Amino acid sequence: MCGIVAYIGDDKAGPILFDTLKRLEYRGYDSAGVAVISQGSVEVLKSSGRIADLEKTYKSVGSPGEGMGIGHTRWATHGRPSDINAHPHTSGEIAIVHNGIIENYLDLRELLTEMGYEFQSETDSEVLAHLIHFYYKGDLCAATLKALEKVEGSYAIAVMAASSPYIVCARYESPLVIGKGSSSVFVASDVPALLPYTKDIIRLKDGNIARIYADRIEVMDCSGAPLESEVERITWDTDAAEKGGYPHFMLKEIHEQPRAIRETIAGRISEIDGDVRLSLGISEEEIMSLERVTIIACGTSYHAGMLARNLFVRAAGLPVDVEVASEFLNLQLRPRTLLVGITQSGETADTLLALKKAKTCGGRSLAITNVVGSTVTELVDGTIFTRCGPEIGVAATKTFTSQMVAVILLAIRLGRARGHLTPDQARKMLIELTKLPGLVQRVLEKREEIRKIAEMFAGAGCYFFIGRDYLYPISLEGALKMKEIAYIPSEGYAGGELKHGPLALITEKTPVVALATCGKKIQSNIKEVRARGAEVIALATEGDPDIAKVASKVIELPETRPIYSAVLCTVALQLLAYYTANKLGLPIDKPRNLAKCVTVE
Repeated sequence: MCGIVAYIGDDKAGPILFDTLKRLEYRGYDSAGVAVISQGSVEVLKSSGRIADLEKTYKSVGSPGEGMGIGHTRWATHGRPSDINAHPHTSGEIAIVHNGIIENYLDLRELLTEMGYEFQSETDSEVLAHLIHFYYKGDLCAATLKALEKVEGSYAIAVMAASSPYIVCARYESPLVIGKGSSSVFVASDVPALLPYTKDIIRLKDGNIARIYADRIEVMDCSGAPLESEVERITWDTDAAEKGGYPHFMLKEIHEQPRAIRETIAGRISEIDGDVRLSLGISEEEIMSLERVTIIACGTSYHAGMLARNLFVRAAGLPVDVEVASEFLNLQLRPRTLLVGITQSGETADTLLALKKAKTCGGRSLAITNVVGSTVTELVDGTIFTRCGPEIGVAATKTFTSQMVAVILLAIRLGRARGHLTPDQARKMLIELTKLPGLVQRVLEKREEIRKIAEMFAGAGCYFFIGRDYLYPISLEGALKMKEIAYIPSEGYAGGELKHGPLALITEKTPVVALATCGKKIQSNIKEVRARGAEVIALATEGDPDIAKVASKVIELPETRPIYSAVLCTVALQLLAYYTANKLGLPIDKPRNLAKCVTVE
């Protein structure tokens, strides 16, 4: 989710690059950099930290740069935030900026090292600079095409060379737009960067590459054959553009979930071997000797941990304790316990304190987080990064679903290492996991149906959410979302717990959301609340012949494994909460009294 920009034209490149980068700072903000052509050579200025700090340095050394340059604002995925890992990366006279993940970068890095190339950074992106340099014989476009043939993964790139009169850009599964000015051309990973300069854009499609001159744009397919490009006129204002045309960051981030899940999976699974590649900092022997897993988390991350409780037993034969970090008191952890901290920001104060306490008992630990270089990574033996990019809305959406996917990947890795899953069992799970982004997209396509239901019940005084098995934690998450952004008192329950007290609160017209994609048992609970006058909104599997007989409203979701249906239900519940809050006219991205990252106890 990094931001990239490029410019070629009659004006000085430097000021334009910084202005456009600042408009993309919401996409990444742990480091930034620019490269410009100055007196026939590539000049690079980059550092960790904010763009504003780098701009001060730029102004203090004058305004180098002629009419060509590229820039980048980084959200770390490979390599911690640092000056050396910041983009642009260079190789000889080549400079590149990259957004995406190169899945086979380790193989490429080893090959390039054998060829004599020296790597300065920890990033996957640097291999692109060296690959393009290797193939560059005066034709930058041809060199880039050859380099991309070797690459597996996702990318949006801008490339320039000191001796080339044009910039090359290309994309695959990572957005890139080109802005057409009167005597200049602009490139960016998102529309907001371009609006002050032009509203005429070309959206590159997957596999496209473009050669950019100040007075023309030449778009080609991956073989170099020319393509016709359609110019689109943007009518958004600047605020809407930052949200990609969505009215709120939360809705934008809900719709980013297919890509966030895809990135979390990318490069980590081997369908052939039926296994998962994760750097856990734990040996196979230590995994085999594990007796228990303890998960520490807060809020939404706690619900991701709860999902692991049933999954780890089934997939890896390991019992799981899930602890609210602020209530963590058990300092008698056994040495053969794996400690897992789940924190979106990597800076959650309660989770960090609990991890520090627990580490005194020995044993191995790892973190699931979205932020490379965050404090939690310093406390644990290994880290699984969720690769979501920045999440601006306070209510967690894409970070939660990606945490669930990370938990699933970890469960399969542990299960395979412990011999609890056969290669064939794991292979089937992984094949279905790769289909999950597409299934999530199908849920998103039901947004109008969900909006109408949300608006129908927006005046409710309270909400209930019920689920069983994997869907019990999702009922808690659905209730949390409704409380967070719609301010409606909401409770999540295991379906079987209704008769142990909560039924006393059910009245006529009380909306009860029943998560019914994991078996028929929940239908008896639906009948219990319907008998007391409640309205039931059921999330059910497509083609379920019985659910419509007992529920008031039914939202059908694609059929998949129960564990994956938890992700699909989550997305539907996010939309339900969002459209409820929107109907009520509430500040969705900044709900009252809440902060994105809780850094105090």
